[in-house]
Amino acid sequence: MKAAPLGWGVVGTGAIATDFVRALAHAKQSHALGVCGSSPDKARAFAKRHGLPFAESSLDALVQRPEIQAIYIATPHPLHEPHAIECIEAGKHVLCEKPLALDAAGAQRIIEAARRRGTFLMEGLMYRCHPLMQALVGELRGGTIGRVSHVRADFGFRAQRAGEGRLFNPALGGGAILDVGCYPLSLVRLIAGVVAGGELAEHETFRGTGFRGPTGVEEVASASLRFASGMTAEVACALRHELGTRVVIFGETGRLILPNPWLPAGERQGRATTLVVHLENRSPRGIEIRATAPSYALEADLVARTLPAQEAAWPAMSWADSLGNMRALDAWRAATMTSN
Repeated sequence: MKAAPLGWGVVGTGAIATDFVRALAHAKQSHALGVCGSSPDKARAFAKRHGLPFAESSLDALVQRPEIQAIYIATPHPLHEPHAIECIEAGKHVLCEKPLALDAAGAQRIIEAARRRGTFLMEGLMYRCHPLMQALVGELRGGTIGRVSHVRADFGFRAQRAGEGRLFNPALGGGAILDVGCYPLSLVRLIAGVVAGGELAEHETFRGTGFRGPTGVEEVASASLRFASGMTAEVACALRHELGTRVVIFGETGRLILPNPWLPAGERQGRATTLVVHLENRSPRGIEIRATAPSYALEADLVARTLPAQEAAWPAMSWADSLGNMRALDAWRAATMTSN
């Protein structure tokens, strides 16, 4: 007998919440039922716009709904921790948009709450749920480019400094590192884990720097890492510079290029992406990897398939992975604070 779709509630009514609900129209094991936002009016307008059965005036009311089994948290960064813990304590499974919290201590508190309550919890780095990751791991483990020695990973775009917008507001956890630096850093750690014969690896040395703009958040930042295997990495992120979205993995016999691993087809609802293999004395070979649904839908269905387990299977984000990544983000942010 086919299981009923997992019923989702959404916390937040902004662009990311919109992306998630739109994507769930293509999910196989999940459907969106309700929403709450920063005001009842916003919640009602969101529910009407996306055809959701109900809107609630508060998070407390949303988590009391028995038909809601899982919650997607799409609020500003400082609200992730209190919202996640409230949902967990109500017995709801949680998919929390990245970053899981403002720092590693906050992430640890969320994880401990999920562990005590017995609920599912995952940080929503959606690219980890796209089949590109399985394809990449297969190429690395298969020795396509030999032993990996270095990785270069970037995620940077140019945004305008606009009023009280989240990206440039320190009070809302703004800045390039938390917003997009978490992507290249998390992928570098995954690759280092594969190189070491496992699933993730912690760095041995880390050096970060960055430039803070007039609002006080880092607008561009970079970091250098070295792992026990000898693999090194350079990562960069930006809010005011078009760094691009490319990842290059250098091996003994060639390199792998991911033109845009974060957003398939360069779109939030995109499905197809590419992995390009460059080997010595050979023409480049492009491999198209196409998903069955947008990445947000893949995330939601992964949660549905994983239950009743509390953690998703690798290469999605495990609790240890989220904690390790958050510690590295803490170090990176601290470095940019002292570099100017």
